[in-house]
Parts: sequence; C-alpha cells; structure tokens
Amino acid sequence: MNITPFKAPLGARIEGLDLASPISEALSSELRELIHKYQVVLFPQQTFTAAEQLNLAKTLGPVRSRKLPDSYFSPKSSYDTPGIAYVSNIRDSDGMPTGIIPDGEMWFHHDTCYTEEPDKFTMLYAIEVPMHGGNTRWANMYAAWNTLPSHLKKEIEDKRGLNVYDYATIERPDLNSLEKIEHAWQPAVITHPHTNHKALFVNRLMTCQIEGLDETESFTLLETIFDHIEQDQFIYEHTWRPGDFIIWDNLSTVHARTHFELNDKRRLRRCKVSGEKLM
Repeated sequence: MNITPFKAPLGARIEGLDLASPISEALSSELRELIHKYQVVLFPQQTFTAAEQLNLAKTLGPVRSRKLPDSYFSPKSSYDTPGIAYVSNIRDSDGMPTGIIPDGEMWFHHDTCYTEEPDKFTMLYAIEVPMHGGNTRWANMYAAWNTLPSHLKKEIEDKRGLNVYDYATIERPDLNSLEKIEHAWQPAVITHPHTNHKALFVNRLMTCQIEGLDETESFTLLETIFDHIEQDQFIYEHTWRPGDFIIWDNLSTVHARTHFELNDKRRLRRCKVSGEKLM
C-alpha cells in the first residue's frame, strides 16, 4: 500500500490495493485509521460491482440505508442493493433522472446532519464523469474551527445548530414548513468521537439557525462562518476520473459539488456508513 498525502489541507492518494477483493479485519481497521487521519482518501483505478462496493462498506461499519421521497429520484434505477444509490443526472426514456442529486452545483454540507445520527463515512465510485465540472470539493472543519476568530468561537461554542434538508442543492430551506421536512438540532461545534479533535459542524446548505438566536441574527452569524469555512486554504477539490473511489470522514469535513452542464453525463455510485449521536 503506497500512501501519498495531497498537497492540500486534507486528503491522500492510496495505491496498491484491490478493493474488490475481500478485506481482512486488520486492513479494515487500518483503512478506518487512514480515513480519520487524512479525512479524504482516494483509491484510483478501482473496478468493482455495486455488491463489492457494498461489501467493502460493511467492513467499515453498519451501512446506512434510508428511504427517500419518491419525488427525489426515478424509481426505475436508483438502487441495485439496499444501501447503494447512484448520484447521477442521466435520464431515462421519460426524462426522469436515474439517480439522486442529479444536476449542477451543490452547496457545502455534511451528509444527513438533519438526522439524529449523521453518517460517519461517505464513499463514491466514479462510473461516468462530465468533460467539464462536476468536481467534488472538501473543506477541513478541524482547520476551519482552529482558525475561526475567537469572538465567533464564543458565539457558537456550546450551542446547537438547526439542520434542515428539503432536497434542494443551492437553496435555503423554508422554516415555515419545518414540520414537513427532515430536521435535527446538532452541536455547532463537535468533539470528533474518534479523534477527539474539535470541528465545526455547520454548513451552508442545511444549517439555518443557531440556538438562542432568531432567524435574522442566525443568518448574519452563519454567513460569516460559512464564508470562513469555504476559503481555499481549507479546501481540496477533486476532478473525477472513471474508476476513482473516494471515502471521506463526514464529521470532520463538509463537501460540495461544482457546476456541470445538464447534457454532460455524470454517474457515481454511493454508499455510506452510519454514525452516532454527536456530542
């Protein structure tokens, strides 16, 4: 196994592994440690089926499987196996996307932070990628917290943030219809359950209010923090190639997607490892 850290605020490239082969308990433990250490790990030139990808995910922890609204994806080809989903803009003969989160840009976010137990790891396997755009960007939330001005730390430490997701990609949710959409209060600053390091746990797409502040006050504070988080000094941006497989620590990073054209096909296969209630 050859490990090359990125020349970036987070991430590493790992070569010399065939992840379609059965993974030993010792190797699985080592992979978990590497994910926690580097936050984003790239395994290039992988070739495996949905079932093989799912088997790998199961060695890292319990696989997250969630029922999404019928309107969120085409029912014809979203899942091969429970726990597997496709992130794809490719349409079927009726013009419906054959996967979830189909088109264009998506703001920075933590996966499933709008549930009581956000995901621990997320993983994507690139099958078909656009000629231009559709890159994924990750921001290091340890570094964002460590460099946050002290007056902003005081504003949010020991407070909770309201995370809401109504399946938009670049829009704030409507708090007037909160009872109709998934939401959860999470610590705005977490102590990572594995590394014990502090990390910001707010994001532009889903965090819409800070405990004890009204919407206007929350918006002003959060906009300042989001602008801080999304500085290039904290970010690694990945241009996908077919066969790329990436696993990331969902608790210590936020991720986003850059714009790509509707007719430029993009298809990635996703699965996730369930997490726990945050402190």
